[in-house]
Amino acid sequence: MKHAALLPLIVALGACRASQVPTIEEYAGSAVGQNISVVRDVVRRPGSRATTISWQERTYTLPSGHWVYVEPDRQNCDIHYEVNGEDIIVGYTPVGSGCVHQ
Repeated sequence: MKHAALLPLIVALGACRASQVPTIEEYAGSAVGQNISVVRDVVRRPGSRATTISWQERTYTLPSGHWVYVEPDRQNCDIHYEVNGEDIIVGYTPVGSGCVHQ
C-alpha cells in the first residue's frame, strides 16, 4: 500500500527529468515529507545520474540524531537530504559549485 502512494511522486520526478530539467527546489522540495526510500528508488533507476557515474551510496549522521542521504543531482552538485528517525525527509541542502547556476 505504501508503494502505491509513492508512485505519483516517482512519475512526477521522472516526467520532470524527461521534459525539462527541474530546479533543485522543485526536485528536492517535492521529496520533503516522503520516505527516503522514494529517493533511493529514483537514484537506483537505470539511466539516473547516479547509475551513469557509478555513484556509491553515501550517508552520514547529524548531531541531532537525524541522518543525511546524499544524492548526485548534476555535475558538481549533490543534494543532502536530512532524514528523521522514521526515515522521512525533513529537509535538504544543495552542496557544490554546480548547484548555484542551475
